[in-house]
Amino acid sequence: MRHSALLLATSLGLALTSQAFASDRPDPGKLTTRCLDEAADKFDVKNDYIQLQGVKAAESGAGYTIEGTADAGIDGKKNFTCQFDKKGKLANIVPESK
Repeated sequence: MRHSALLLATSLGLALTSQAFASDRPDPGKLTTRCLDEAADKFDVKNDYIQLQGVKAAESGAGYTIEGTADAGIDGKKNFTCQFDKKGKLANIVPESK
Protein backbone atom coordinates (compact mmCIF):
# COMPACT_ATOMS: atom_id res chain seq x y z
CA MET A 1 0.00 0.00 0.00
CA ARG A 2 2.78 2.39 0.94
CA HIS A 3 4.66 1.71 -2.30
CA SER A 4 1.61 2.40 -4.46
CA ALA A 5 1.03 5.74 -2.69
CA LEU A 6 4.66 6.69 -3.30
CA LEU A 7 4.40 5.63 -6.94
CA LEU A 8 1.22 7.67 -7.38
CA ALA A 9 2.83 10.76 -5.82
CA THR A 10 5.90 10.40 -8.03
CA SER A 11 3.78 9.97 -11.17
CA LEU A 12 1.71 13.02 -10.28
CA GLY A 13 4.87 15.07 -9.75
CA LEU A 14 6.26 14.04 -13.11
CA ALA A 15 2.98 14.85 -14.86
CA LEU A 16 2.85 18.32 -13.32
CA THR A 17 6.50 18.98 -14.19
CA SER A 18 5.92 17.89 -17.82
CA GLN A 19 2.94 20.23 -18.14
CA ALA A 20 4.97 23.13 -16.74
CA PHE A 21 7.69 22.65 -19.36
CA ALA A 22 5.20 22.27 -22.21
CA SER A 23 3.27 25.37 -21.21
CA ASP A 24 6.46 27.47 -21.16
CA ARG A 25 6.70 27.23 -24.95
CA PRO A 26 4.60 29.76 -26.86
CA ASP A 27 2.01 28.57 -29.36
CA PRO A 28 3.60 28.58 -32.86
CA GLY A 29 0.26 29.59 -34.39
CA LYS A 30 0.12 32.70 -32.24
CA LEU A 31 3.72 33.61 -33.12
CA THR A 32 2.94 33.23 -36.82
CA THR A 33 -0.23 35.32 -36.60
CA ARG A 34 1.53 38.07 -34.65
CA CYS A 35 4.44 38.16 -37.12
CA LEU A 36 2.04 38.24 -40.09
CA ASP A 37 -0.04 41.10 -38.68
CA GLU A 38 2.93 43.21 -37.58
CA ALA A 39 4.85 42.71 -40.85
CA ALA A 40 1.78 43.64 -42.92
CA ASP A 41 1.47 46.81 -40.87
CA LYS A 42 5.20 47.63 -41.08
CA PHE A 43 5.40 47.17 -44.86
CA ASP A 44 1.93 48.65 -45.47
CA VAL A 45 0.55 45.62 -47.33
CA LYS A 46 -2.34 43.20 -46.79
CA ASN A 47 -1.63 39.95 -44.95
CA ASP A 48 -2.09 38.11 -48.27
CA TYR A 49 1.15 39.69 -49.53
CA ILE A 50 3.26 38.27 -46.69
CA GLN A 51 4.92 34.85 -46.92
CA LEU A 52 6.35 33.30 -43.76
CA GLN A 53 8.67 30.37 -43.06
CA GLY A 54 8.25 28.15 -40.00
CA VAL A 55 9.04 29.11 -36.41
CA LYS A 56 12.66 28.39 -35.44
CA ALA A 57 14.50 28.56 -32.16
CA ALA A 58 16.83 31.58 -32.21
CA GLU A 59 20.50 30.74 -32.69
CA SER A 60 21.31 32.31 -29.34
CA GLY A 61 18.65 30.13 -27.69
CA ALA A 62 17.04 33.29 -26.31
CA GLY A 63 13.75 33.00 -28.17
CA TYR A 64 12.28 32.32 -31.58
CA THR A 65 12.48 33.70 -35.11
CA ILE A 66 10.30 33.62 -38.21
CA GLU A 67 11.73 34.65 -41.58
CA GLY A 68 9.44 36.17 -44.15
CA THR A 69 8.99 38.17 -47.34
CA ALA A 70 6.60 41.04 -47.96
CA ASP A 71 5.60 41.74 -51.57
CA ALA A 72 5.36 45.53 -51.59
CA GLY A 73 4.39 45.76 -55.27
CA ILE A 74 6.29 48.53 -57.04
CA ASP A 75 8.67 48.81 -54.07
CA GLY A 76 9.71 45.17 -54.55
CA LYS A 77 9.98 42.25 -52.18
CA LYS A 78 11.23 42.95 -48.67
CA ASN A 79 12.80 40.15 -46.64
CA PHE A 80 12.57 40.38 -42.85
CA THR A 81 12.81 38.41 -39.63
CA CYS A 82 10.37 38.53 -36.72
CA GLN A 83 12.21 38.06 -33.43
CA PHE A 84 10.42 36.82 -30.31
CA ASP A 85 11.63 36.42 -26.74
CA LYS A 86 11.41 33.08 -24.87
CA LYS A 87 7.86 33.82 -23.72
CA GLY A 88 6.68 34.58 -27.26
CA LYS A 89 6.53 38.37 -27.05
CA LEU A 90 7.45 40.07 -30.34
CA ALA A 91 10.75 41.85 -29.74
CA ASN A 92 11.49 43.23 -33.20
CA ILE A 93 10.94 42.99 -36.95
CA VAL A 94 14.32 43.21 -38.63
CA PRO A 95 14.37 44.08 -42.35
CA GLU A 96 17.07 42.37 -44.38
CA SER A 97 19.87 44.78 -45.21
CA LYS A 98 21.29 44.64 -48.71
